[in-house]
Amino acid sequence: MSHLLIWNQGSGRAAQIERLRNALDANGTRCVELTRKIDLRSTIEESLRGSGDTVIAAGGDGTVNAIVNALMQIDPPRRPQMAVVPLGTANDFAGTLAIPDDIDQAVGLISSGRSVAIDVIRIRGEGLEQYYANVAAGGNCVRVSEELTDELKSRWGAFSYLRGAIGVLTDMKSFQIAAEIDGVEIKDFDSWAVLVANGKTNAGHIVVAPEASPADGLMDVILIRDGDATDMLEMIAGNLLGNFLECEQILFQKASRLTLRSEPAMRFTLDGEVIEQEPVEFQVMPAAIKMFVGPEFERSNT
Repeated sequence: MSHLLIWNQGSGRAAQIERLRNALDANGTRCVELTRKIDLRSTIEESLRGSGDTVIAAGGDGTVNAIVNALMQIDPPRRPQMAVVPLGTANDFAGTLAIPDDIDQAVGLISSGRSVAIDVIRIRGEGLEQYYANVAAGGNCVRVSEELTDELKSRWGAFSYLRGAIGVLTDMKSFQIAAEIDGVEIKDFDSWAVLVANGKTNAGHIVVAPEASPADGLMDVILIRDGDATDMLEMIAGNLLGNFLECEQILFQKASRLTLRSEPAMRFTLDGEVIEQEPVEFQVMPAAIKMFVGPEFERSNT
C-alpha cells in the first residue's frame, strides 16, 4: 500500500511536518506541499494506484476540504482512502472522526488498516459545484470568518473564531430564506444563519450539530431564526449546556437534500473557506470516501 502525504505550510502546526515524515514509512510515502499551483487530482492519480492506497491530509480543515474535492473527481473504483493528521488551527473534522492530535497516535490509525466509508456533501449553484466534509455555515457566520486575520489566528488559536465573533454580535443581519428539505417547503423564514453539517463542530470545536454523523447518509440542517439579544444569549447558553438544538430559535432536521434561496443572497463558508457564489442545492453523497477514524468514532457510529 502506497501513501501520498499532502501537507500545508500555512497550517497552525506545520512546524511538526518533519516529525510526521519520520513517523511514516519513508520508503512508501511521497510528500507534496499543498500550494495554489498544484493540481491535486492529477497529483493523487499519478502517485497512487487505486482504492488500496492512502492520501494523508496533514493540516487543518482547509487542507481536508481541498483533498476531499480532489478525491471526489476520481471515479469511485479508483478513489484512494484518506487519512487526516490534524496540524491545523481548529481541526474540527478530525475531532468528529476522533483522530488524536498526537502525531504518532494519528499515524497509528493508518497503520491499523481500518477505514470507514464517510459521507461528503455536494453543493451546487450558478457556476458552482463543490464538496465538503464538515460544515457549511451561511449568513452572519461568513462575517465572523472575514473578521479573522492571520495575526488573530496566531494569537488566539482555536479561540480566534470566538474572538472574531465579538464585532458581529452587535450588528446581526437578517436573511429571508425559502427552503425545501427533502421535499418539505419552508417559506418566509427570517434567519440569522444556516448550518448544513456533516460533522459535529465548527469554528474551533464549537459544537453546532451534536447529533451529526458523517457515516449515517444524512446531513444535519440547522436554520437559526433571527431575534434579539435575549435570543442570542439563550442560544449561547444552550450551546454551553449541550441543548442547543432545543432552543426556540432553532429549526433542525436531518435530510439528504436541501435547496435554499435567500434575500439578500447568503454566502457560505465551507470548512472555514469563504465562497463567493450562492449555493442553491446541498446533497449528501453517502459513503463517498473511505477514511481512517479513531476507536471512539467506530464505537459511536457503528
